[in-house]
Amino acid sequence: MSKKAASSGQAKAFPGQHDDEDVILVFRQHPLVMRKELIYGLLAILIVILPFDFAFTFEHPVLQSIATKILIFVPLIVILVWIYAWIGWYYSVYIVTGQRIIEIRQKGLFNRRVSEWRLEMVQNVNYHVKGFQAALFGYGDITAQTFSGDLVMRTIYKPTRIHNELIELVHAAGGGSTPKPVSGSISETGV
Repeated sequence: MSKKAASSGQAKAFPGQHDDEDVILVFRQHPLVMRKELIYGLLAILIVILPFDFAFTFEHPVLQSIATKILIFVPLIVILVWIYAWIGWYYSVYIVTGQRIIEIRQKGLFNRRVSEWRLEMVQNVNYHVKGFQAALFGYGDITAQTFSGDLVMRTIYKPTRIHNELIELVHAAGGGSTPKPVSGSISETGV
């Protein structure tokens, strides 16, 4: 059986994967990117619960009816917002193969953007851990500079480890800003 026939029989790890490429690295943003939705949702639930601390809410039937409806609907809306944020986080991934870096950005259920960069076109890979919170929770931004523009990967968990793996993959693919030594082509002479 030929190599191509053997590889085409394997299941694809992601849509658009070429027959001759293997997935080497998959990573996503730190879950902390969903903190804004979590904090605002908890505040909304707290504000809805506060009127039930006052006795006059239960004395008047109209207020009790309105407060009960709000108490039911606000947590449902908050849960839907949390699910929306989680879908965007979970299905937004970075996939690194032996040939390219693929960025899949999901927003909600019906909005997906896929971008890709060839590894040999990457010139530099840098990372930046900014601030106390980023250092405490272990996340940072990684920037891959290419000929066609920069790929900025924000709020990546363990950016140092991802950066080192990306550098190795870029150099293995023939990219990077440091030239590879060519053996035997240039002789060293003393001047």
